[in-house]
Amino acid sequence: HHHHHAYATAMIEFVVPEKPRVQGSPSDKQLRDKVQQAAQHLDKRLDGPLRLRIDYFFRRTTDLDADNMIQPIQNALKKVLYEDDSTVVDVCARKINLDERTIDLDGAPECLRSALEEQEGDFVLITVAPAHSEVAFA
Repeated sequence: HHHHHAYATAMIEFVVPEKPRVQGSPSDKQLRDKVQQAAQHLDKRLDGPLRLRIDYFFRRTTDLDADNMIQPIQNALKKVLYEDDSTVVDVCARKINLDERTIDLDGAPECLRSALEEQEGDFVLITVAPAHSEVAFA
């Protein structure tokens, strides 16, 4: 059983009802504001090392690449949920087409359940958690 430091808060999970944007595009600021608004009320700072997961849920099609989603969202979270990008050691970005894939809601966070019911448009689920101390290659 691993001992966790007291400061390693449980994971943070929240939904941003917005399409991810490409870094530097006009709508990138819009996304950044929305991410920061959503994260601000969480009022938590996490110490590293951290794992960041970005799940972009969309319908029909998207021309956005998964790797383009990472930078703008990381920038938005910096200074809000953690001090510096270097604390994020593990990043995973997924694009999930709601028309093509079924979602196993077992263990899914409450915010994802409500987003799936309430959001007409695209949305992003952002998860920030302590990175596992053990590195596995499964």
